[in-house]
Amino acid sequence: MSDQAETIRQAWANQRAQAYKAEETGVQSFQANPSISLDLSDEKVRSTISQPVLEAYDYYYEQVESADWGSVAASKEQIQSQEVYAVTVVTDGSDGWVELFDSAGQKLGAARTLEEWTAWGDTEAIRAYTQNSAFPEELQAKQETVANQNA
Repeated sequence: MSDQAETIRQAWANQRAQAYKAEETGVQSFQANPSISLDLSDEKVRSTISQPVLEAYDYYYEQVESADWGSVAASKEQIQSQEVYAVTVVTDGSDGWVELFDSAGQKLGAARTLEEWTAWGDTEAIRAYTQNSAFPEELQAKQETVANQNA
């Protein structure tokens, strides 16, 4: 990954963590980089989106939303003065997935998320977690903490 991709991933993760913490504490969050939701069920909208973004959306739609244990969304955001497409998944719990792409559809990163934490990794490995809802090693300890807090 390029330094620019790393910077964008870090900025996205920080923004997500801030939004999550604000939501948890009930504090109003003023998002610095507002996103534009994309309705990828609309063929006219889909025709304007690059194939890698559509493939990510379709994968998560089939694996998660169609199976009725979460939802998938796509958005266009400005991060580090660059147009970025984000495919995000949230489950019925506090975890999810994200894949980021630049304006040309080049992958910027894929991650598994849990509350305010983000663990970046290889796209295929990240997507494989939809099969068993497991977490990458760096999120496993955090998952145990969350489970204990909710018990």
